[in-house]
Amino acid sequence: MNQLLRKIAFSMLLAMGISMAFAQGVTTSSMNGKVTDSNGEELPGATVIAVHVPSGTQYGNVTDLQGFFRIPNMRVGGPYKVTITFVGFEPFEKSGIQLKLGQKLYVAAELSQTATELEEIVVTAAGDIFDGNKTGAGTALSVENINAAPTVGRSLGDFARFNPQTLINEGDDGLEISIGGLNNRYNAIYIDGAVNNDVFGLAASGTNGGQTGVSPISVDAIEQLTVSVAPFDVRQSGFAGGSINAVTRSGTNDIEGSAYYFFRNQDLAGKTPFEDANESTVNRQKLAEFSAETYGFRVGGPIVKDKAFFFVNVELQRDETPQPFDFTNYRGSATRGAIDTLVNFLDTAYNYNPGSYLNNTAFLESDKVIAKFDVNLNKNHKLTLRHSYTKAENLEARRSTATGLEFINGSEFFVSETHSSAIELKSLLGNNMSNHFTIGATIVRDDRDPQGDPFPSVFIDDGEGGITFGSEPFSTANLLDQDIITINNNLEIYKGRHTILVGANAEFYSVKNLFIPFNFGDYTYEFTRGVGSVGPSFLDDFLNRRPASLYQFSYGLNSAQNGDETTGTAAEFNSSQFGLYVQDEVQVNDKLKLTVGVRADINFFEDTPANPFFNDPSTLRQFPYNLQGAKTGEFIDPQVSWSPRIGFNYDVRGDRTFQLRGGVGIFTSRIPLVWPGSAYNNNGLNTGFDFERIDFTTPPSLVPDVNNQPRNIAVGEQEPSGNVDLFVDDFRIPQVLKVNLAGDKALPGDMVLTVEGIYTKFLNNVYYQNINVDRPTGGATGTPDNRLINFNDRVDGTYGRILLGSNTSKGYTYNLSASLSKRFDYGLNAQLSYSFGDAWTIYDGTSSQNSSQWRGLHAVNGRNNWLQIQRSDFAQGHRILANLTYRKDYAGFAATQVSLVYEGQSGNPYSYVYGLGDDITGEDSRNRELVYVPRNADEIVLVDRFDDDDNLISTAAEQWEALNAFIEEDDYLKERRGRYAQRNQSRTPFESIIDLRVLQDFYLEMGNGKKNTLQFSLDIFNLPNLLNKAWGKRYDRQFAGYELLQFAGFQEGSDTPTFTFNGFDENEAFFGDFDDAGVLSSRWQIQLGVRYIFGN
Repeated sequence: MNQLLRKIAFSMLLAMGISMAFAQGVTTSSMNGKVTDSNGEELPGATVIAVHVPSGTQYGNVTDLQGFFRIPNMRVGGPYKVTITFVGFEPFEKSGIQLKLGQKLYVAAELSQTATELEEIVVTAAGDIFDGNKTGAGTALSVENINAAPTVGRSLGDFARFNPQTLINEGDDGLEISIGGLNNRYNAIYIDGAVNNDVFGLAASGTNGGQTGVSPISVDAIEQLTVSVAPFDVRQSGFAGGSINAVTRSGTNDIEGSAYYFFRNQDLAGKTPFEDANESTVNRQKLAEFSAETYGFRVGGPIVKDKAFFFVNVELQRDETPQPFDFTNYRGSATRGAIDTLVNFLDTAYNYNPGSYLNNTAFLESDKVIAKFDVNLNKNHKLTLRHSYTKAENLEARRSTATGLEFINGSEFFVSETHSSAIELKSLLGNNMSNHFTIGATIVRDDRDPQGDPFPSVFIDDGEGGITFGSEPFSTANLLDQDIITINNNLEIYKGRHTILVGANAEFYSVKNLFIPFNFGDYTYEFTRGVGSVGPSFLDDFLNRRPASLYQFSYGLNSAQNGDETTGTAAEFNSSQFGLYVQDEVQVNDKLKLTVGVRADINFFEDTPANPFFNDPSTLRQFPYNLQGAKTGEFIDPQVSWSPRIGFNYDVRGDRTFQLRGGVGIFTSRIPLVWPGSAYNNNGLNTGFDFERIDFTTPPSLVPDVNNQPRNIAVGEQEPSGNVDLFVDDFRIPQVLKVNLAGDKALPGDMVLTVEGIYTKFLNNVYYQNINVDRPTGGATGTPDNRLINFNDRVDGTYGRILLGSNTSKGYTYNLSASLSKRFDYGLNAQLSYSFGDAWTIYDGTSSQNSSQWRGLHAVNGRNNWLQIQRSDFAQGHRILANLTYRKDYAGFAATQVSLVYEGQSGNPYSYVYGLGDDITGEDSRNRELVYVPRNADEIVLVDRFDDDDNLISTAAEQWEALNAFIEEDDYLKERRGRYAQRNQSRTPFESIIDLRVLQDFYLEMGNGKKNTLQFSLDIFNLPNLLNKAWGKRYDRQFAGYELLQFAGFQEGSDTPTFTFNGFDENEAFFGDFDDAGVLSSRWQIQLGVRYIFGN
């Protein structure tokens, strides 16, 4: 059925004569306007010519019967010179015009019949205060804005932060970009109109290759960049949060370019920050030795003057970060000699070298190349070809700490390669039509491997420390191949006041994903659930080849090989998306413009491999949940997603000094393919899982051969096992309704005020249930905390977790913002904005694994019961953004530019939870059970607290006094007494950060009016910490859950839970500040740079 529907959709597109990319990014600008005489009469047939001065590229059209003209598909930037002529009238000219990405500049031209001296009108970028085409929220950055901004990661997130509705957080592999309070995976990212999302959804940054921490494009290659939150143009889709759209530079008639080098190291970074202003200077330490270097060049110019142009950018990044460790700081029981004995034992007994543990060096290397060719085929047809290549290698070296010794051959080594090509053809078809065709292809190869020789992963409990060696367990069988083809065509028809758009697009994915954690075997030697020995004897257990206390092993049921060579297990599937859309942009009158459109998108997924054991009706009937038709082998049915939109722009006074704008519409997002893709892998017949724990079985001793690990199902046996991921038949990809209203007002003194409000309502979001969890057996007793508990076994013991994916319409976000901007005559530009945003959801979609989505949800009564919306991890809170840029030319050969960026941001939200909380509810979760906040000591059962040697640490009465004091000092907990805590209602402290960039230019006269520039740059990140060692703090929080209380078991013979209050002992790192070598750090850091600019 899917194949038939796909063929029908494809045939419909072809039948329209329209080639088809899902949610194409905008790559051009345009002009439109009206030509009249001095009496206001229309002048049909007037000739309009716009010349891009640097390249000599010419665009043109003639006015229609009502005097309107349109010039589409123009290069962004400028300057442009516009000339309008009509027989018997004086020419009209405008020059110095700069076009923003996606802008439709309106030009009203009045021609005079009287012979007068022609006065050329000069228009600068600042002169166009309001964009009459803009409807929804968004931010545009020119190349000047990009060059002025402090940036060290040279990533898209460094510039997306200038949008008031954007929230930037540091993820595991780079910057996480949330727009409008939604999941970072719900964004769309385009480069030159081609999709550059990590469509599979593993990278926190959302970009291809992002798992290595590398940006897909060099900053030096970008001409302009936009961040769109609610664009009501139906061409823009593929996102529920927002889109980031970058257009690369193009060559001109002059050879222009630059060579550059940027550098950071430990001598350009601060020491350990103070906790407060009164702290002494004792024990402040510098960062360990590291180096971070970026160097490259760009060059562009003509191939044939006014006809063909080229642009090339090459950039290399080389970061190296040693991580030395002083063994005297180790808190564990093992001595240095005992660790040497362990290393010798691994070598002699197993021929395995675990590598170093005292100075593990991490490194990141990346190479980026982009080449672009622009050809003016004639005045009506423009062709662009682009190819980019990015390769990155990242060794995320394990690092020893006071509580853990980590050997480097247990590290993660990640290699990523991306090839991306695009062809654009922009055509003017007569005077009343234009066409924009794009086709792109992207190939991504991600390979995550363990460092060193293959060996099972091992953890040994060592008292107050731990020892880890062997292959990193989540890298043992982990690779991803993605092939993506995008095709898009937009046809515009001009009819007087109407611009009619008819478009169609398609996107084709081919994916191969292999992910089997613990595929080399995972052995743990520790005190487990009350069973086992204590202290340093665990190291003796390992050295004497005794059984482990816990053993885990995942494997391919049909493969004798493990690792990337595992056969018959990878999820290999194809999927596709098609879209059709139509839109009418109406210039109702000189003040009001309306945009009305609708698009229809449909997704196709191949059916998954079936599991006949699971699909047996007797098996399906045992689950006490409504499966809504879900079963293995039958995947999501194609569903049409309709997205009607209407936007408006109203020039209140008719002079572009006050405009109202906004709209309402539906936006259909992509869904990260890893979520539905898991159904191809987790069907209960592909992978097996062997889990043995000492309290109910006898785990094996270590087996060093990774291809000969003990397994509970023999190779080739079709025995059901493992996890199962299902989706309901009528599952829909994420979709939201957005409402946007804004006003732009020109104030005295050339200031501009913008006030904006955005409301987003989920229509379809993801929702999960673990249907292998039986219904609760009852509730807790003895206190007002009567949450549901469940001591049942799994519904079907054959399988592990069985996740059912469906949809929910619950959830919303909103954002209110106000901004001021002013451009001064003496070289100073200033912007100030304030925004407040909140977001409420059930599932945020923060994980790449469906099971982790469910397990990680904060809840009271388990994750299958009575779920309501609560504050999202992406709730922005308060955000203040200020940007000052001042430039001064002097002495005829020099210039200095200073840029300051201030960000004030509410801290990250977090929740108060129970430690070991999954043991209360009886669910296989991740300790995300929200606490009950007692009003008095009678509403909680605390028990005495002892250390491992049965020494009393604190009595129950002492713990209540400490807990009560803690609650009284916390404004939120104090207010919640007698009720359950809610998700994400507390925040880490407010953060205030200032970054500074100084550019010093020296001009070198080259003759013929040309000059080259030698430029030195100084970037200071976290300037407040440089000024005061207690300022500039950035805070981390672990998994958004503060373990206020530790579950200590049920009272004997009852369902009354008991707890201990450990104070800050278990949470000492929860509010830990970032003070590492990363630039989102509590330490100040400096980056030095030098650049040689030629040809300008």
